[in-house]
Amino acid sequence: MREITGFNMTQTINVVDAMCGAGKTSWAIQMINDTEKVGFGTSEQYEKKYIYVTPFLDEVDRIQKATDIDFFEPEAKGTKIKSFEALITLGKSVATTHELFKRLDLNILDVIEEKGYTLIMDEVASVLEQYDISKSDINLLINNETIEIGENDKVVWLDDDYKGEFSDMKILAQSDNLILQNGVAMFWTMNTRAFEAFDDVYILTYLFDAQSQCNYYKANDIKFKKYSVKNTGGIYELIDYDPKIEPRKEVYEKLNIYLDDENNKKKSPLNSNYDSREKLTQKQRYYQLSSSWFRKTANPEDLKQLNNNLRNYFRQVEPTENKYIFWTTISDFAPKLKNAKCKWNKNNDRTNDNFVALNARATNSYGNCTSMAYVYNRFVNPMEKNFFREYEIEVDEDKLAVSDLIQFLFRGCIRNNEPMNCYIPAERMRTLLKRDGLMLVLSF
Repeated sequence: MREITGFNMTQTINVVDAMCGAGKTSWAIQMINDTEKVGFGTSEQYEKKYIYVTPFLDEVDRIQKATDIDFFEPEAKGTKIKSFEALITLGKSVATTHELFKRLDLNILDVIEEKGYTLIMDEVASVLEQYDISKSDINLLINNETIEIGENDKVVWLDDDYKGEFSDMKILAQSDNLILQNGVAMFWTMNTRAFEAFDDVYILTYLFDAQSQCNYYKANDIKFKKYSVKNTGGIYELIDYDPKIEPRKEVYEKLNIYLDDENNKKKSPLNSNYDSREKLTQKQRYYQLSSSWFRKTANPEDLKQLNNNLRNYFRQVEPTENKYIFWTTISDFAPKLKNAKCKWNKNNDRTNDNFVALNARATNSYGNCTSMAYVYNRFVNPMEKNFFREYEIEVDEDKLAVSDLIQFLFRGCIRNNEPMNCYIPAERMRTLLKRDGLMLVLSF
């Protein structure tokens, strides 16, 4: 198996894999606050320095307020990346976002290693992204000797003076992070130095085995060990991974899912009336509401029916005030499905918008919402699937799909152990949730 980035990890990554609300962040805050001080007088300082990475800025604020150590946030003056570099050069603990963490270059990672930091990453990182470029443009860049393809299919940038259309691609290539797969697709991959440079690494997530970051670790032969969180009287500790301590069955039973009429073997209207094709095969039903269904199969009437279904569900099936609703679909199609109950606008104004991105994680902003809709059927990008296959890693699409669905569910009031109404019109997603999702204690 070839490595993506060519570095050999020596330490083991600590993956805290526990259900949302189990206390992962509380444990991390407790660990930080238990950090001892060393030295005396003006030279006194904490024995450990931390970089805390989270998806959202409001979580950065939470960490700053909840910890005894002073966490600094990179400032927007100049550039945040320069501010980040200045802070770690001074040996300060830093709280920042995933988006900024992705942009750390090798020089900054060298400083992190020199200073001796502990990384706490709230939710998995985006470690793999397809770069949007056509095959003809790739060939043009190669023929013009702007780039060449080096060892392990790395994209090597040759023209240091280039200032054209693909200047952003130049930055990725010069950071040793760009790979060409089979001559047709480019992928940005996070350099393993982003994890190797730290003394200790803790990843706080749920169902890690289903995530791309897990596949990335396997492709790079990065060792990791999973832990569960145990809460004893408000004191949190890590124990060997044990999903059986999680109340998955109890949580599932609190989800009021709009289901088909199983007794009469009939499809409930809102789960079946949005596809105008006649006599659907099992395979066709399997792919309903996938990206390809939305982009290639659905006609305007199908989308109109989905729009009506959403409105009817929140008005008639489970009447809910707009402020207690959250919903999602492919962002490109949200404007076509928005209605009087399902709000959407590009400014993401919470007072007029109850749409939540498909990949939303680590936010508590919707914990008061009692009803939700997940109008999507999650599959892996075929290019990404083929990418990992090159490294002899088979992506489990079902686990990934149900993991994303569960993460979305836990944005709502179920995270507070309260019943929640769920409209999940894709038959495959409902099946996975029951079969392989919150009931999957025996399958891990």
